[in-house]
This record gives sequence, C-alpha cells and structure tokens, in this order.
Amino acid sequence: MSTTQTTNVFGMSQNEALEKGRQNRTRFLQVVEKLPQIRNEDKYPHKFVFGFPGIGKSYEITNHLNESGTRYLMVTGNVSMFAFGVQLAVINFSNPSQERLIVFCDDVDTLVSTEASCNQLKSALHGPKMFTYEKSLQSQWSNLSELQRKAIEYHQEDGKMGFQVPTSSMSFLLVSNIQLPTDDEVRLAREKSKGKASLLAHKNAIRSRCMVQDFSLTNAELWGWIADVILNTECLNQFNMTDEEKLVILNFLWDNWESLTERSIRLIEKMAIIKNEYPDSYEIVWGIDFLK
Repeated sequence: MSTTQTTNVFGMSQNEALEKGRQNRTRFLQVVEKLPQIRNEDKYPHKFVFGFPGIGKSYEITNHLNESGTRYLMVTGNVSMFAFGVQLAVINFSNPSQERLIVFCDDVDTLVSTEASCNQLKSALHGPKMFTYEKSLQSQWSNLSELQRKAIEYHQEDGKMGFQVPTSSMSFLLVSNIQLPTDDEVRLAREKSKGKASLLAHKNAIRSRCMVQDFSLTNAELWGWIADVILNTECLNQFNMTDEEKLVILNFLWDNWESLTERSIRLIEKMAIIKNEYPDSYEIVWGIDFLK
C-alpha cells in the first residue's frame, strides 16, 4: 500500500514520513524483543524507555513479555514514593528465594519528579541497590492490606522509622513520557542558572545508571510511526477497516496535523469508531471532535 506524495507542514512526502516513522518503530520493536534477555548480572541490567504518550509503548512491551513467557511483575510509577516502595516490598517479600525478576514500571514520571524521589530511585538501581523510605508509617498503616503490612514489617528495622527493600534481585524496566536529560543539557542548564541545575543533574544520574532508549520523534516521525501501526498491525481489525479507509484516516491526520487535539493510536481507534457510526458524515464529526 502506498500513501500520497503531497507535502505539508512536515516538508516531506507521506512516504518519506512513513519511512522515518517505520525506522523508529522498528528500532523500538528491536528493543522490546531483547527485554526477556535482561539479566541481573549484566553491567547495566536496567532499561529506561522514553517515548511520546499514546504510541503503544506499554502495549507492545506487555504483549511481548507475555508471549515470550518472561517472568515479570508490573507496577505503576505514577504514585507516591511510599506507594511505590510498598509495591517493591510486596514483590521482595513474595520472592524469598530471591529469584531474578523483571519489574516493569509503567509511567514513572512521578519517580523522577523531585530530587528526593530521584535519589530513592538511584539507590534502588545502583550502588546499595536498596529502596529506602524513612518517614513515619503511622498515618499510612490503616490503608494497607494484610499482605502489604506483612511485607513492610518484614523490611523494617527495630528503632527506625520507615522501611528498606533490597532490590538486588530486581531488574527495572522503566517506561516514561518524560525524557531524561543528557550530559550537555545539564551543562547548559548549569551555565544559564549559574550552577543551579540539581534536579536535571539527578535525572541525568538516573540516565547514567540505565540502558536508555529515547524515542523523541519529530512531527513527521510521529505521523509515520502512527501510520506504520495502522498499515502494518491488526490494531483496526475489530473495526473492519479496508486499506482505503485506513488511508482516509491517515490523510485526515496529515492534512490537519497542527490542528489536532491529540495525536496517538487511541485517536485512530476513535476515528474508526466514528467512521463506522457516521458513514455519511464522519469527516464533519472528526472536525468537530478532534480539531481545535
């Protein structure tokens, strides 16, 4: 199937944009394919994957881990550091033989939002390989399940507040919509702020402790990525879309890119639903629902 050769704000043809998006998505799928091979004894056993929201990162990772039979545990990173620590405590408590585990942390934006949270994450990833929560648990205790209480008690020390969870058996797979800064970005920030770039430096330190895959896409690459998903996966099969109907959707995105209220695979699914529900007026509905 071929797209048109017209150009718009991207400054290139659809085929060129599709190829750029396909290259990036192919690289992402290569990364995903290697995830089951993560080993605790590796020099850098932790992965940090950055990419725009709504492009299928979590879906592809979860799907491949399940299909490969890889043992992993999924936790959410979009929680308080206490709640994150509780999840790790339960994982470690439930793994008395300390078998190697992949801990898939989806949406870790909160974990890298402050200097304190970055320090806690850094400690869990490298060095002591220990997650430490040092605040009083009194106000939180009644909100915990029986398993969570047992897990916390197992990781407490007499006379100390909080708890500590060893993470040496855990290989972390961190997926985020936030990109970790590079060395040069930290240096430039320090120059502009006269040495004050501590949060960026902490985020950069997390980058240095992980194998990082950044999928920071241009507009053309993002359109091409979405197009590659539509044209070469089964994501729209449930909507019985023909190849021609898929191209209608892609052309609408291409022609209205700067005016779209969202740019994701979920948008494509919504557009397919509307096309089926309003076969005679779907483009009008698309314009009302999805354009600024």
